[in-house]
Amino acid sequence: MISVAPKGKVIGSIILTILWICCFLFIKPTLVFDFGGGVMINLLLLAAIIGLLVLVLYHIFYPSPPIITKLSLTVVLTLVWLALIIFYPFKDPNNTAAGAVGFFTLIGGLAVAILWVYFFCDELI
Repeated sequence: MISVAPKGKVIGSIILTILWICCFLFIKPTLVFDFGGGVMINLLLLAAIIGLLVLVLYHIFYPSPPIITKLSLTVVLTLVWLALIIFYPFKDPNNTAAGAVGFFTLIGGLAVAILWVYFFCDELI
């Protein structure tokens, strides 16, 4: 049975994931950092990489049992999958990658379903 004490890791990962998703929603892809000398970095890409790094380091360095870490990562995957389904422009005629993204969204949905079946089974620990 999962203990109630380390629920802070799951709640913290939910908050960090929502903030990471908000980076994609509210930062325009045309904003760049110009360092001079022809060096420019896209702000959206920079925020996405830093947010992903924060999420990974949070899961590595927050002390908790392995089952809580797996649950937290499952929650993160579920939130990212739902955000992709809700906010990605699949029907945009200028979007050439919509078919590939749709296919991998379906495969990701299968992974989310399998992971939640693992956590809802009766014989977990």
